Amino acid sequence: MRLIYRRLIHDLAGSLPPGTRLLDVGTGPGYLLGYLARERPDLSLWGLDFSPGMIRRARQRATAPPAAPRWLVADACRLPFAAGVFGQVVASFSFHIWPCPVAGLLELRRVLAPGGRAWVYELRREATLRDLRAFAREAGLPFFLVHLGYKIVSRHHALPESEFTHLLRQAAGPRGNLRPAHHIFWRAEL
Repeated sequence: MRLIYRRLIHDLAGSLPPGTRLLDVGTGPGYLLGYLARERPDLSLWGLDFSPGMIRRARQRATAPPAAPRWLVADACRLPFAAGVFGQVVASFSFHIWPCPVAGLLELRRVLAPGGRAWVYELRREATLRDLRAFAREAGLPFFLVHLGYKIVSRHHALPESEFTHLLRQAAGPRGNLRPAHHIFWRAEL
């Protein structure tokens, strides 16, 4: 997953204006924010997860101030923030387990500042063998390991494209956009 998170950092880091306030919903052990804090110490980073254990792990891994993210335990379906406070909201590889996906997407939109962006990353269940080979080459990993690992992980940790698109349309209407962001994952934009 470290390789995938680095790809997300590449996708995010170059597109964020200085000082952007960013919220990572479903942060887990904080990998994404840890990498972002090192790459872009000018950002104001917030990590949120439903699991107290994950937030505890994120705090243990956290960088030192001033780039240290702020961590809190909360539900993606009821974000504990006022409307319009984040320039970027990200959810990486957690959307498939949200108990209320449409309400969660609406919450992401609610906390966005005017002109802000919400990006939801998820594994592409429909990734082809060609996609997996390209990822294996890029990552310098044996194809058979990538293929086996991906098939196991994507079976339980990825939404079918049709379901992802349906949920996105319910929450964002025609403004929602789902596209491949990399060989093996999607980026939904709200």
